[in-house]
Amino acid sequence: MKRRDFLKTTAAVAGAAALGTPFIARAQGLETVNVGHLVGICMSPLFYAKAQDYFKDEGLDVQMKFMPNPGDALTTLNSGATDIIHNPFTNSFVAAGQGAPVKIIAGSGAGGLFLIAQKDAGIKDMADLVKAKGKQLKIGTIRFNTFEMTLYRALAKAGVGYTDYNIVWFNDTLALAAAFEAKQLDLVTHVEPFATRLIDDLGGVPIASSLDAWGPHGPDCVTNTTARYLQSKPETIKKYLKALLRADAAIKADLPKAVEILDAAKYYRVNKATLAAALPRQMPQVDITQGGAKGMEIAVDDMVKLGYLKSKPDVIDTTLIKQVLG
Repeated sequence: MKRRDFLKTTAAVAGAAALGTPFIARAQGLETVNVGHLVGICMSPLFYAKAQDYFKDEGLDVQMKFMPNPGDALTTLNSGATDIIHNPFTNSFVAAGQGAPVKIIAGSGAGGLFLIAQKDAGIKDMADLVKAKGKQLKIGTIRFNTFEMTLYRALAKAGVGYTDYNIVWFNDTLALAAAFEAKQLDLVTHVEPFATRLIDDLGGVPIASSLDAWGPHGPDCVTNTTARYLQSKPETIKKYLKALLRADAAIKADLPKAVEILDAAKYYRVNKATLAAALPRQMPQVDITQGGAKGMEIAVDDMVKLGYLKSKPDVIDTTLIKQVLG
């Protein structure tokens, strides 16, 4: 066996082991596409398409690779270890601003980021939060991420800012949720399916969301590739996007069935009840041609104001999804 083939096979075995599933040899006659993903609800079009064999219907053998965080996902994409990744859009802009040849080619999910207050904090809406400025309320979030951009936009729209509160920075989503659960934070920004647990199980009060921040078409997570792969594999990408769009439509058409399929596939690290509650709160949003770019630009403008970007990089390329949509 050639070294290159050995490495590819080894990587596939490792990826299957990480998902807790037996390794099955890649189907003959299918084109392999290596895809990196996180575990948020915004991955649902990818997970559903994989579970229902929509990719195989398009002649693709999608090899999924779990990524512990957005930064690692981008590293694998830029190194060529993955061909496509599903990631928060903010990370794609930061990477592009640093010279990485990343391209956003479609959406993935939207609406699943929330600013949540403790049930006993006395904060029922943004107006209450404004009244509490200067009282050193602790708000936990993650810097450079959609988590922070949701918080920043919510505060800016309400006429307040970071200096009015005690912003506590985290770099781990699980630690962030744990701090809220331990009552070490008064408010937190978090994403589905974790947000559902903080709200439904712990009584947290959602007072703003990413939809409030970026509008009804602004995505949370997006589908990314590299400029190189985009140029060399346009037909492959169109097949991939066709499967995603099919999954998007199927999920929206029958949410209970989608919950059954996604729960059975064990892609999410939550129980079925939490999944059933979380999925409607972060619906698929593969098509970003109806205002998705405008929504993302709101966050990018904020990132420029914060000094995270010097200017807005040219990242979004919806040429192929427009062709698929017809």
